[in-house]
Amino acid sequence: MATPLTLGIVKPDAVETGKAGKIIAYLEDAGFVLRAARLVRLTQAEAGAFYAVHRERPFYSGLVEFMTSGPCLPMALERADAVSHLRAVIGATDPAEAEAGTIRKLYAESKGRNAIHASDSLENAAREVGFFFTEGELAGLWGQDKRKVTSDK
Repeated sequence: MATPLTLGIVKPDAVETGKAGKIIAYLEDAGFVLRAARLVRLTQAEAGAFYAVHRERPFYSGLVEFMTSGPCLPMALERADAVSHLRAVIGATDPAEAEAGTIRKLYAESKGRNAIHASDSLENAAREVGFFFTEGELAGLWGQDKRKVTSDK
């Protein structure tokens, strides 16, 4: 069985303030393997499509505006228990509520400028990784078989 992938995005606030490298190093220290990454500036349409699941929520338009405000760094990340482990290491959405030593406690500015996105389920991880990366971009980078999002167990 392939090792699971999940998606993390270093958000525009953390890219702008030079924290992207620190966040990647933190993730690697937490056992993640970076399988694909690219610096992108999302269009309104792309950000809207990516966050479509939140379209009816009051924060949706502000989130789309924020995610298009500057470059962000989507990353396909691999490790056992990828989805649940990434959620644990990033911490609570509001850095004031995040546990000490988590990415958001260390690097986020506020609940709205919270440094990093992480997939919240296996289903969303599959959709989100596929939103940014093709199977070909995830396959064979280090001579390994194609990677697919699989069970988090």
